Amino acid sequence: MRPLPDQHPVSTIALRSRWHGFAFLLILSSAYVALMLYVDRDTRVLSRLAELPGTLALCALLVLGSFVVRYQRWYCVLRVQGHELLWREGLRAYLAGFAFTASPGKAGELLRIRYFGDLNVPAHAVLSTFIVERSLDLLIITVLGIGTTALIPGFGALVTLVACCLGVLYLASRWPWLLEQLAAAGGRLPFAWSRRLASFIIAGIGGVGPLLSPRVSLPWLALGTFAWLLVALAFAVLCSALGMHLSWPQALGIYPMAMLAGAASFVPGGVGTTEAAIVLMLSAAGANMDVAIAAAIGIRLASLWLAIAVGMLAMTSMEICPARQYSRQASAIATVSTERASDS
Repeated sequence: MRPLPDQHPVSTIALRSRWHGFAFLLILSSAYVALMLYVDRDTRVLSRLAELPGTLALCALLVLGSFVVRYQRWYCVLRVQGHELLWREGLRAYLAGFAFTASPGKAGELLRIRYFGDLNVPAHAVLSTFIVERSLDLLIITVLGIGTTALIPGFGALVTLVACCLGVLYLASRWPWLLEQLAAAGGRLPFAWSRRLASFIIAGIGGVGPLLSPRVSLPWLALGTFAWLLVALAFAVLCSALGMHLSWPQALGIYPMAMLAGAASFVPGGVGTTEAAIVLMLSAAGANMDVAIAAAIGIRLASLWLAIAVGMLAMTSMEICPARQYSRQASAIATVSTERASDS
């Protein structure tokens, strides 16, 4: 399969549609606030959460910690692909992707292509890393969700679906014939932009084969598990503060499985569907409906909306002070240091 071109549909869409993304995010956040205010009329959810500032701050710290761990995984995957970069600058580029994480399948996070490009990381490497991240996260979420088996009637079917998706991805990345069949199917899509996008994604899948080998990916799997455990722990802490007594398997599994349900719905950011899944599972575990709603909204404020806020700050930072400038400064400093060492 041909290598990915420098000009590709994802980066072009990202560059041309950023203002549309801002407008969509404004509409989405406004609708979410309006919905919270409506729900608060009867449940007093916001008042209940306002009584837990310390707990919410701890949840936010745990989630921020998970962002750092997840970036470390990105950093390692990029290094395996031969791309060295300044750790801090890579972190800014990574966090900027969260600005549009409220998108179907989190595809908006591919905005990172623009900012990692400033660090001389090509688009195909960013896409391959993104696919590896999503694949490992699917596996981790499914394993963590085993503790919620009794709360989800269709858990077996969901696990089967995830296993099939991961199996097809792995086989396509290692088996050229299957990849060619997927490419042919993508070439029959009705619109030119969808065919270009499918070609770009399939080419990215073709590059992840070596990255998904067990020997290489096991450390990344460990990092991803740690990151998800931090977020699951934040949810467990919030539930405990709200007076819910859940078993540890349930407390650690409910939020990851709700995230999977939100992703499967293809609603942007899983907004509404993830919260509904949390409420349903907590109710099945015996929690009061008002408390379950408070837990759902609280953890989403400390995860999704925190991620968007951090992403916006990082994206603004990247636009004002591009990473390329920092990289040049770092190279210049290194050159001067080398010359001084030689003179001495």
